[in-house]
Amino acid sequence: MRDITSIFLAAGRGIRMGERGRMTPKGLLSMGGRTFCEEAVATLRQHGLQRVRIVTGHLADQYEDLVATRLDGVETRHNAAFTEKGSLHSLMVGLEGIDGPCLVLESDLVFEPRAVERVLAETDRSALLVSGSTGAGDEVYVWADERDGTPCLRDMSKLSDRWPDTPRGELVGLTYLTAEAVRGLREIAPSLLAETVMADYESGLVALAREHPVTCPKVEDLAWAEVDNEDMLARATAKVYPRILAARQVPAGN
Repeated sequence: MRDITSIFLAAGRGIRMGERGRMTPKGLLSMGGRTFCEEAVATLRQHGLQRVRIVTGHLADQYEDLVATRLDGVETRHNAAFTEKGSLHSLMVGLEGIDGPCLVLESDLVFEPRAVERVLAETDRSALLVSGSTGAGDEVYVWADERDGTPCLRDMSKLSDRWPDTPRGELVGLTYLTAEAVRGLREIAPSLLAETVMADYESGLVALAREHPVTCPKVEDLAWAEVDNEDMLARATAKVYPRILAARQVPAGN
């Protein structure tokens, strides 16, 4: 068992999923017979991460039911202000009572095992995982600066031309924070939320990176997908999930 708590940000309302999003939280959409959340927890546990916390909001009772019936040992924390506050607030709810390192995950993801392996490759340093170009739509681009020979987070944006230089890659949605980074984020977040109540967790990470280096490890050909709408769900099902299944058959380290 690794001394790392995994925190799923799962409070969002899934508005862009339309009727499906009104009925089902995005983390509880299914692929291959299991929900995204179950898939992710299984992958985390294969890598020795047993402590898992889900920050709920929209349709929280569905997560409670899943945890009670099919996700033994997982706990939930409810963000009661999920309609008025953004994902940075959800992250702070998820960090309540946690002093040690954590792995922050977006709940609407499917990903292959290399994602966890790579983001936790050096647990003495915080890390934000990036991939090569996916062409999936709604990408978040990540820029990095060299610090002692290591690419470290500078900024993130959905605008690919926000900076004149080429982005490091695309945000995957898995971020490892050391205990020191957790403390730093706790200090930074209140002022960010006071200024922008709907601040997203990405803005918190960018602010943190100004004081606390966050490395940006990259897996160019990573099999992963975020699902924000029906088109993205169709793409993930047809093009990405088969690659994830194939990747699971490859021995660790290959």
